[in-house]
Amino acid sequence: MKKSFLTFVLLLAVTALNAQTLIKANFQKGDQATYESVANIKVSVPMAGNSESIKTNSQTKIIVKNATADGYVIEMTTTNIKMEGKQEVAQQTGNMLNQYLSNVPMLLKTDANGKVKDLLNYTEVQTQVSKLAMASIDSLYKAKPEMEKTLPKYKMAMSINSLLTKESFIESAENNTFFILFGKTLKTGDKEDMNKQGIKISVTYEVNKEPNALNIIGKIKGNMTEDDVKAFFIDKMKQMGADEAMVSQLDANWGQMKQMGMAKMDADGTSITKLLNSGWATEYSTDVKTKMMGMEMTINTVTKLVEKSWK
Repeated sequence: MKKSFLTFVLLLAVTALNAQTLIKANFQKGDQATYESVANIKVSVPMAGNSESIKTNSQTKIIVKNATADGYVIEMTTTNIKMEGKQEVAQQTGNMLNQYLSNVPMLLKTDANGKVKDLLNYTEVQTQVSKLAMASIDSLYKAKPEMEKTLPKYKMAMSINSLLTKESFIESAENNTFFILFGKTLKTGDKEDMNKQGIKISVTYEVNKEPNALNIIGKIKGNMTEDDVKAFFIDKMKQMGADEAMVSQLDANWGQMKQMGMAKMDADGTSITKLLNSGWATEYSTDVKTKMMGMEMTINTVTKLVEKSWK
């Protein structure tokens, strides 16, 4: 009897340990929340002894415009973006799109779990972001006219505009908020392969339940083969307006780069998100270090809930 009881308790414990949790929003129409984000980014080239740092501050206001059994309509607006450091460094880290979204409301349609499925005002967002991007590029080339020789301004403009797709805006909204978790069914030990802006990573999750909240920790590891790394750099070069001659030069020098240990990309980091039972986050953060092409980049971002409409 005692042995059977202990076996039963053990089974219950194992079942609880392996129980999957659906991460979903339980918002109410009219809910509002404002989050403040601080990001510290450092880019260094140890071989050359160079190092650059930037710091960004921003606020994101999220308003639930509608809530039905089928999902939600969410207005998401990022404001008060401030940056300390060189704009070129922000461009290298992939944060330029976030800058261009300043004060541009995105009207997002989600499914019942809160997973973003559509950008309802895409044309309006694309038009406003394109104007902001072109103004930023004009300012950059005016300050550094020598850039025209290596990368003509019109090529930069064309490459930036080509990135302003509906999918890019949705990806930005998810990756910069806790919405990226909605719709996932997770338990401790689950592993997920992801592609973030062309960088392949794997995330291993740890899920801890509290009475009124859920803590989700993600251990991030790079998952790039040599072919993936080569394709990534060629793609980024083309996005920045590089011609076929520049791409061919990279291809010709690839063997030498491989011998120097520059033909690989490593990523290592952690993400932490604390979600209330309502689906709203009280805090989320990421701390990731990436090594590629002899360059090291560290991005630490902490986002906290600073205003809310509910009690």
